[in-house]
Amino acid sequence: MKVINVFIQVFAIFAFLTIGSLMIIVSLHVLTMEDALLKIQELYENPWDSFQMGTTGILFIFVGLIFAKTLVKKVRRDDDVVLYGKWGYVTVSIRAIDDLVRKGLRKFDVVRDIQLETEVEANRLKIVANLSVLSGWNLPELINTIQKELADRLGKMLGGGVNWELIVNVIKIIDQPAVMEKVS
Repeated sequence: MKVINVFIQVFAIFAFLTIGSLMIIVSLHVLTMEDALLKIQELYENPWDSFQMGTTGILFIFVGLIFAKTLVKKVRRDDDVVLYGKWGYVTVSIRAIDDLVRKGLRKFDVVRDIQLETEVEANRLKIVANLSVLSGWNLPELINTIQKELADRLGKMLGGGVNWELIVNVIKIIDQPAVMEKVS
């Protein structure tokens, strides 16, 4: 995809330079009107040249449309998602959602490692947080507390009415004595 973007940008630059140069040539009267008319007459007299010019024109139109489409796509980044809730459409990046969840999880000292998976399907947001936690904690209570904290943060960010699912999994439990030995 990067090669196509580079081609489109280079083509657009040359197209604008060509059009600008043509406008300067016409405004400075470098090309006389008679010479321009002679070239156009030659084009009308030869059907093969007319066909080539028409084909080239169609190619320029399609490339121009592709360039315009690319420019419109660049307005919104790829990691942006649009969700619909009670406040209307909410545009937020997946990176912002991940950062919000990470900040919420850093609040808990018991959490040592975080692996996030964020998926968006239509108007549904699914966040899976796989955690490594220290041993010695009541896991169901800890997971409920974490889910409530993250639900509050996501609710404030996305507003009401947005369909989202938050799954918190503990995938690893780390012994506290092992952690204390590493610190010492």
